[in-house]
Amino acid sequence: MWWKIHSTVLLSVYVTWLCVQPSDAFGFSSWGKASTDPPRPPTTTVSPARACSRNAQCAGISGSSCVRTHYDPETRCLCGDNSSPVNGQCESQSKSLYHVCSNSDECNDGLVCGTPNITGTPPPHLRMHAPGDKICLCDQENGYKEREHTCSDADIVKISLFAILFVSSVRKLLVH
Repeated sequence: MWWKIHSTVLLSVYVTWLCVQPSDAFGFSSWGKASTDPPRPPTTTVSPARACSRNAQCAGISGSSCVRTHYDPETRCLCGDNSSPVNGQCESQSKSLYHVCSNSDECNDGLVCGTPNITGTPPPHLRMHAPGDKICLCDQENGYKEREHTCSDADIVKISLFAILFVSSVRKLLVH
């Protein structure tokens, strides 16, 4: 009878030993085991862009400007789409708000290339620009207004709301 219990215990230990894969979690050694795991690719994390205080500090990275975004209190050399340069290069061709430009064709829709009209102390997001620097600004002549580091098309929104109210009023009159 004792041999049945002994063989059952041995059999369960043997089966457990066969089913459990050796790993560091169980304290087993992998000595003599060939690595069958595929090689892991290197992790690629985008490092934050270089900090700057003037546009001249970004001269080595083509297509970048020294800008401060609403999500980062630090001014950095960022590409035109506010992304960090990869290996010192920017892929973005068009430029967002506050990026240095030479003409309006470089700026995104709703932006024009111009010199900011600053009287007195400039706001923090414009301090890195020299007085004569041309940057992408909201196209105020076409109704774009600057608000919280973006340009909103206030006139189009007003016209759209008016059109929705007008159409719904006409529809109510026709239904009754």
